Amino acid sequence: MLRVPAWIDVTRFIGALLIASLFTSAHAELAHNTTPHVTARLISEHNSIVPGKPLWVALHFDIIPQWHTYWSNAGDSGNPPSIDWQLPPDFAAGNIHWPYPERLPVGPLMNYGYSRQSTLLIRIATPASLKPGENVTLGARADWLVCKIECIPEQGAFYLTLPVTTAGRQQSSSWAGIFRDSRQRLPQPLPWSAEVVVNPEQLELRVDLAGLEGQQLQEVYFYPASYGLVEHAAAQPHEVANNRLSINLTRGDLRSRPLSELNGVLLIRESTADGVLTRAFTITATTAAASAGESLGLILVLALAGGLLLNLMPCVFPILSLKALQIVQAAAQTPTVVRLNGLVFTAGVTLGFVVLASILLLLRASGEAVGWGFQLQAPGFVLVLTWLLLAMGLMFSGVWSFGGNLMGLGQQLGNRPGKIGTFFTGVLAVIVATPCTAPFMGTALGYALGQPSFTALLIFIVLGLGMALPWLLISFWPGLARRLPKPGAWMELTKQVLAFPLYATCAWLLWVLSQQVEQASLLYAFMSLVVLSFVLWSWQQLRTSQRSLYKVTLGLLLGVTLVTAVIQLQPQTREPTTIQVEAQAYDAERLNELQRDRHPVLVNFTAAWCITCLVNEKVAISRPAVQAQLRQKGVVYMKADWTNKNPQITKMLDRYGRSGVPLYLLFPGNGRQAMVLPNILTESILNDALQQVNARQDTAT
Repeated sequence: MLRVPAWIDVTRFIGALLIASLFTSAHAELAHNTTPHVTARLISEHNSIVPGKPLWVALHFDIIPQWHTYWSNAGDSGNPPSIDWQLPPDFAAGNIHWPYPERLPVGPLMNYGYSRQSTLLIRIATPASLKPGENVTLGARADWLVCKIECIPEQGAFYLTLPVTTAGRQQSSSWAGIFRDSRQRLPQPLPWSAEVVVNPEQLELRVDLAGLEGQQLQEVYFYPASYGLVEHAAAQPHEVANNRLSINLTRGDLRSRPLSELNGVLLIRESTADGVLTRAFTITATTAAASAGESLGLILVLALAGGLLLNLMPCVFPILSLKALQIVQAAAQTPTVVRLNGLVFTAGVTLGFVVLASILLLLRASGEAVGWGFQLQAPGFVLVLTWLLLAMGLMFSGVWSFGGNLMGLGQQLGNRPGKIGTFFTGVLAVIVATPCTAPFMGTALGYALGQPSFTALLIFIVLGLGMALPWLLISFWPGLARRLPKPGAWMELTKQVLAFPLYATCAWLLWVLSQQVEQASLLYAFMSLVVLSFVLWSWQQLRTSQRSLYKVTLGLLLGVTLVTAVIQLQPQTREPTTIQVEAQAYDAERLNELQRDRHPVLVNFTAAWCITCLVNEKVAISRPAVQAQLRQKGVVYMKADWTNKNPQITKMLDRYGRSGVPLYLLFPGNGRQAMVLPNILTESILNDALQQVNARQDTAT
């Protein structure tokens, strides 16, 4: 047998040591990942695994100065770390146990996360079938975001190999102190009762602090468990009275949704004989029973006022002028008939609100991002409404008639066509009113869309009652009816004159349609109006004719034309209309960037079918003095065009408790929250608001 020289055995031994050393080094490298900003490690509390006994591991971050990672709710921006485990059979990883975070303000935003260090604890369940002496490798892939001002997504793969031992031989690892310190920062269950009072714009968190005096509290802060519950950057003023802690929270993006409970972490720093004691508690505050009634009462008052003021909005005038004519005609009838007139009109208005609300709630429940006026975002509906108003205008002009007069203007109110006409007038008034949002109405609508169906419908019914209230009072107040002019020949002339506001409304609807569809589609729309006018004129000529074939032919011609016109409507991608100061198209990321830079921004949430919006642009935003201030202070003007569906804009409207346009937000550029301007703007209102803007030398384009 060939004898191997001794020096070769020594060489093999040294080589084996080197290979083992390299393997150990490579294995250790797999347990941590270093980037320019973070060193991330997968660590274990113990140096071995005991069969059937839970093992605590952690994803530990060492973060360079001025950078941070994020908590489970990152706040206004950012993302929390996530872990994807690759474990042996019968092993199971639990959820991350998050230490309470710190506040990380970035410009006007507020984030929640960790600087310097963070340790995310995870409990690993182990099977009892493990055999002492074998090795077990735990694998994980983690993703995290590390930020200063800019944010950098990072990731790492980790493998941790531990031997299996008996319980008596298990020892703490060198990381045990990190685990102990991290557990001290874990929120504990709240030992006191808590409830939350829900209001449209605010939440009041109430906690019974038995045995804790108010003067002991140095700091109180509530970290919401998820985004949208509260406004992260808003102040959280608190007070303690009779051992009850009350914290006022500004509602966040999800303010329009129902809230049955509020989850998060309550941080309390209190003075003790030994110094300052910091405690954190997980909290689940249930909705206070009384708060819903209190909020609902206020909302119903606002809904009634909003519906009442809706009568003054320009989009409702053409229809309500017809109602006024009906009332004048009915004034000569018996009080019973006059009152019936008011009740039937109120029923039409109320049903109109209920039907629109029901469709709106169903669409939102199915995930559609829609709001008040949603039907005018559909070009087909706009065209159908144009047909209807044109037909009414032609009827008032005497081109055609149906059943003596569909609207009941030519017959006594007591007969059936008059009742149908009055009811239909109420429904139509609601349909044409949707492009407008009256004062107080926005808050009521925003609240309604976040409530259960019964509550939401109740709010919409009250809106309808508010809109019908003036006409109902006239019907039930004989003194007012006696002051109305007497019916006479002047009414026929008035009826013909009232056709022109209807034609004007048709022209406006066609302009809205031109903002929604391609130009080629407009030809079909215009031709459908011509065919509709021809068919109605022909119908009038053939009213006394027995030639049914002609009438059937006219009906088929009209039906084919209208269906073809709707089918041919092709939506367009429309750039926002600009005014003197160039308007940027609304973009949430761009807005966040401007906020971080503390740049003043005016955001105009508008739509081509919103008459209030167009009036505000004409009488306020486009005025020379306002334009001069926008240029002088370097205010970025953004236009959020909601003419067609836009989920991003709908989300922003929801954030501010609105279900429709207009909405005007002015970010002053000083890090404070946006100022919400009134729905109806004037030049002086806008100028006064712009006085609070921080002037910028670098006007953004």
